[in-house]
Amino acid sequence: MTFTELTNEQQQELHNQIMQYAVSIGGINPFLQMIEDIRESKPKALLNKTAIFHYKGGKLSWGKSIFKDTLAILYSAMAKEEKDGDIIQGLAPRDYKPTMNMIRTLKSVVVEVIPRDENLDGFTFQMLDSSADKKTKFDLIFKIIFFFNIDFAKQVLNFKS
Repeated sequence: MTFTELTNEQQQELHNQIMQYAVSIGGINPFLQMIEDIRESKPKALLNKTAIFHYKGGKLSWGKSIFKDTLAILYSAMAKEEKDGDIIQGLAPRDYKPTMNMIRTLKSVVVEVIPRDENLDGFTFQMLDSSADKKTKFDLIFKIIFFFNIDFAKQVLNFKS
């Protein structure tokens, strides 16, 4: 997905949401620094057994440990969603059960971003958006923070209507 593919309204809405999140952890630079720290972590930040990832300006925590095989399924499901627009539709029969198990596991997981500065609020988001019935998708904020290129976040933050 590219930012320019979105409608002007979607771009504005995403910009407002990301700006609100950035302000809640100290501004644009701390937000981008968090994303860079997540990208640079080896092994992947989501694989931390404690379900907590510390970055320079605070920490992220989520409810469940994510294992390597679940993360691999998550990556392939996200790629399928980007390509086809749906995680499940058209899925190969051998991939259906592992993908459904990954969805069931991660559906209730909420990621909490907690800044070091106690005067800042931080924010929370879910990994999966299941607001539409039988249409589970990956939350766009989750994709921006953990998977999309940092240039996507910069485009969103620099958007002017």
